[in-house]
Amino acid sequence: MHSGPKSREIFERVKQFIPCGVNSNFRYWGDNENLIVKRGKGSYIWDEDGKRYVDYRLGFGPVILGHAYPEVVDRIKEALEMGNIFAMTNKYEISVAEKICNLTGVDMVRLANTGTESTMHAIRIARAYTGRNKILKFEGHYHGFNDYTLWNCYPPISGTGYRRSPILIPQGSGIPLSISNLVISLPFNDEELLEKRVKENWGDIACIIMEPLQGNTASIMPQKGFLEKVRELCDEYGIVMILDEIKTGFRIARGGAQEYFNIKADLVTYAKALGNGFPVAAIGGKRHIMSEIAPGKIALGGTYTGNVVSAAAADATLDAIAQGALEKVDAHGKKLMEGIAKVFKKYSVPHVLTGPPSMFGIVLTEKNVVKEYRDWAESDHTTYEKIIGKLFEMGVMPDKDSREPWFIAASHTDEDARFVIDAFEKAVKDVLG
Repeated sequence: MHSGPKSREIFERVKQFIPCGVNSNFRYWGDNENLIVKRGKGSYIWDEDGKRYVDYRLGFGPVILGHAYPEVVDRIKEALEMGNIFAMTNKYEISVAEKICNLTGVDMVRLANTGTESTMHAIRIARAYTGRNKILKFEGHYHGFNDYTLWNCYPPISGTGYRRSPILIPQGSGIPLSISNLVISLPFNDEELLEKRVKENWGDIACIIMEPLQGNTASIMPQKGFLEKVRELCDEYGIVMILDEIKTGFRIARGGAQEYFNIKADLVTYAKALGNGFPVAAIGGKRHIMSEIAPGKIALGGTYTGNVVSAAAADATLDAIAQGALEKVDAHGKKLMEGIAKVFKKYSVPHVLTGPPSMFGIVLTEKNVVKEYRDWAESDHTTYEKIIGKLFEMGVMPDKDSREPWFIAASHTDEDARFVIDAFEKAVKDVLG
């Protein structure tokens, strides 16, 4: 895919002031590929060259309702008349905390601004509560840009070693190697190996932090009994179970993954869909842990936490979710999954569709089941990226990286589904020749 002339012209200017022309490394596609977005509305975005795309990236997942969603915009306008930040509790953050607790079943909530903040805080809470320092995470799970979790997120398999004893690889330079002494990484969905490591190290492990499904690796689902095994081990050895629901929260069910998988974590982190794209996040959890957050006990704060605008956006978003928005999301996702599966079957393309309809992944593989990051890493990324490139040309925009799921919003329509499935068949046919 190549961006249009106006996007390229603007991008060349932007690179003088912003490294790589983007404010997050994940947004960089290439000097001649990065688009400059002009606006978004509902299920669509338009670039500066005037081309419209049906959006399935949705800002990496936050836009659960749709771009410029009227009810969210109206609530924000109302909030702006009140002010923006006071360093005191306001009515919107109270309402949001109550709604999160009612929807998800957590006992108490603290608000934050980003997913990175919320996972960082959750780890600190777990360390303080247990008096232990190590964390256990899984390969291919991403928990934000803090140093303690940027290990084995997207590692080259050739460098990670034997899956029973993975070598820790930082996401990039600038992450002190000494931190690796506080991190244990394991393949996802391996109960036997997980139990072995926990029994060997439980006295040092403060928390097991995990995505309930691999939202950053094609939405690979937990195998039957795996989440329950994590819960069992945490209970047995006094370890805090942290579910990172930055992507799954308020997307795969009203109560997130805890409801979807019928599992209860000790701490849960939320962001993304919580505010339909506004910078708001939360840490929720059980009362006996969360109630220990206090001055002189566990440090947790932030100047912008609970700011009026973001809290108002979350308030309106949670209202829409409580009123059934996710039913539209799921219905559209199911249509796409069924249509894509038929196309692959018609053209004899080996594949696995993974994840729930609201954030499904596509893995081009000969395997019948994809259980962990290493399964995804061995799949056919080249063909997938070619198919996505053709979709871009036709005005359909999932992420070109097969690690990222196809995200669905309540604003996607049946007309969008028909258009996308037709475009998908044309793309597959064109790529396969």
